[in-house]
Amino acid sequence: MLLDTRNAFEVDYGSFSGALDWRIERFTQFPEAVAAHRADLQGKTVVSYCTGGIRCEKAALYLRDEGIDAFQLDGGILGYFEAVGGDHWAGECFVFDERRVLAADLTTDTPDKA
Repeated sequence: MLLDTRNAFEVDYGSFSGALDWRIERFTQFPEAVAAHRADLQGKTVVSYCTGGIRCEKAALYLRDEGIDAFQLDGGILGYFEAVGGDHWAGECFVFDERRVLAADLTTDTPDKA
């Protein structure tokens, strides 16, 4: 099960097909979202992902502490794009720098939605 740990506005730019999106506004809401969706995660292997790997690492550690079988997408979405390309991804990836959004080929030629 893929779990998007990014903020809702980031998810609106793009995501992996079939990923869970809990529509959190900031990562500090993640523990509350886990509590609300715990039953959906029990007995499943969860792979959390985020843009660069920091939030999804924290999420995977938190989930494991909560007794859920969890891993992270190493390097996040950007690492995935670099290694694999855009397979299973729809849209762009929001980044927190002057580039704003990146396509799966890591270019910035996609229009900014903001």
